[in-house]
Amino acid sequence: MESSADFYGGFFILIGILLYLWRHKRVFDRTNSAGIEQFSSYSGKLVARFGDSVLWLFGVLGVTFGVILMAHTHESTWGWMVLLPFYWWLFIGVFLGKSK
Repeated sequence: MESSADFYGGFFILIGILLYLWRHKRVFDRTNSAGIEQFSSYSGKLVARFGDSVLWLFGVLGVTFGVILMAHTHESTWGWMVLLPFYWWLFIGVFLGKSK
């Protein structure tokens, strides 16, 4: 069980990193020598930015899910060092930190 969780956790981390890097490559390919992004039209800009946002979201979720999966598997050894700040942020930062 432990090795399969490590495999899937590493797989999700790898996929998340690849998606994140693919997003940066797309932005780099659209950038000219002056450092300004070039688009063919306004709708092209909207579609490209939306695609970049989706790649960023899936990349961050993949890395987060992989780290949490591996940390829960190894909670008795080193996982608590990863889970403690995560749960602190989740319960204190998200639930109690919201201002209405």
